[in-house]
Formats: sequence, C-alpha cells, structure tokens
Amino acid sequence: MNSVKNISKKNPESLYPSYLVNIINDRLNDYLKDYKDIPEGLLKPINYCLLGGGKRLRPVLCLSTAKGLGCEMDYVMPTACAIEFIHNYSLIHDDLPAIDNDDFRRGRPSCHKKFGEASAILAGDALFAEAFGLIIKKQDCIPETKVKILREIIEATGLSGMVSGQFVDISTSRSGISKKSLEKMHFDKTARLIDVSVTSSAILCNAEDEIIRKLKIYGQNIGTAFQITDDILDMKESEGGIDVKNKKPVSQEKNTFPYVWGLEISKKIAERKIENALNAIKGIDMDFTLLENIAKFILLRKA
Repeated sequence: MNSVKNISKKNPESLYPSYLVNIINDRLNDYLKDYKDIPEGLLKPINYCLLGGGKRLRPVLCLSTAKGLGCEMDYVMPTACAIEFIHNYSLIHDDLPAIDNDDFRRGRPSCHKKFGEASAILAGDALFAEAFGLIIKKQDCIPETKVKILREIIEATGLSGMVSGQFVDISTSRSGISKKSLEKMHFDKTARLIDVSVTSSAILCNAEDEIIRKLKIYGQNIGTAFQITDDILDMKESEGGIDVKNKKPVSQEKNTFPYVWGLEISKKIAERKIENALNAIKGIDMDFTLLENIAKFILLRKA
C-alpha cells in the first residue's frame, strides 16, 4: 500500500462516500417520526441537533464496514444511527457553558443558545438513552450479538471511554498534561466511538475475531487522527487569537495536539496514525476500498 505521503491532495472530498450521508439522514428522520407523544419543547432541540447536518462519519464507517464485509448496509443501520444519536448527545453536552462553552455548532447557534441550557441537557440525555433503545428495538440479530455490541458501545462511551476523556479535558490544563496523557484523553474522548462504529458493524456481520481485531486497530488510529486534524483545522481558523466560529478569544491552554506538540509534529503524528490504520486493514479478506478512502479523507480534509 502506498505511503500516505503519496496521496493526491487535489480533491479530498471525492474520497468520502457522501451518498451514504443522504441514506443515513433519511433513516434518522424516519426514526425520529416514531416519537409521537414527546413534548414539542423537547422534540424541537432533538430534531434541530440530530438533523443539523455534518459528515455522519461514525454511521458512514458503520455502513462502509458492512459493505466491505459483504453484509447488507441496511442490516446495520439501527446501530449506525444509534451511534449517531450518541455522537450528537456528546456535542450538545460539550457545547454547554459548564464544559466547552461554545455558542455555535456547524455554523448555527448551539443547542443551549437556541433552546436554553435545561432543554439542551435533556435533549442530550434523551438521545443517549434512546440510542440504546434503538438497538434493542430495531437491530435484528440474536440476543448474544446484541449484548456484545451494547457492551462495546457502553465501554466506548461510559466511564472507561468518552466521559472520562471529557473529564480529563476539562480538569487538566495544557501545562499540566503529559503527552502520553494527551493521547489517552483523545483516545477516550474521540477515538473510542469511532472505533466502535467499525467494530460493532463487524460483529453484526459475524466477522472473524482476527478481522475484528484488525478493524479495531484501524478504527482507533483513524479516530485519533480525526481528532488531531480537527484540532489543526481549528487552529488554522483562528485569526489574531480569535476563534472565528465561536467569536471569542482562543484559549492558550487547550489540550490539543497542535498546542502541545506544535503544528508540524502534529501533522506527522496524524500521518503515522493513518499509515497504521491502512496497514492494519491491508491483509483483511474484504473490500476495504471505502475504509481506505475514508482514512485518506480524514488526513486531507479541509473542513
């Protein structure tokens, strides 16, 4: 497999399977229609956030893994959408004043700015809980498999995963975090959910343990690379010490790779992570074209 340094940088968007985004958006909309007796004041912020756009990276990875393994993409759709529920819950809560205090998300007012803090907290709570309900009610698989993917998702999002990563982020200053702890924080906060998007799909498709192991390595590496490139883009979008998206001064105490390692070293770390991911899936008996292209997109994306 060619080194990532040889990847063409002409049009990274062409690497991303955007057609899957439309399919996912339609299904998310269908699932939301099932909630008929929910108070309008709660359903509005849920719809606003869940249907507010984005790359749908996590469900796209879930569907792409299934397709590569010769499994029907629609079969894993409930789990793919459940993971997107969880991702949006995390965004709503991350934006709150008590955590990141961000006023904008995807070019629009963040949930708490649009609907108030209380409604935002409850909307996030609802999305997190209903994600597990979606898998329990909609995912067609044997009970043992369902329990297995639920366990994977819980471990990725709970105290040993996303929540711990977020806590370390808000409770540790840049001057007080080691480079090892920084990577562990981003691994828990971001990479775990991206990893489980791939591995839960493989589990549902009855992939062999060795294939799941290699896909996990792929998911963990692209997950960390995604966070690094996200932070690099945020740094580049800051002008004169001002966060352009959120119209506020940029903190110099951010726990990010570019702030701790510097921009150029961070780029090299991201390249190495993508290289590791591509090498992990190189020998798998599956069509890994979509997964390979998504990994390259993560490295080259402009937004």
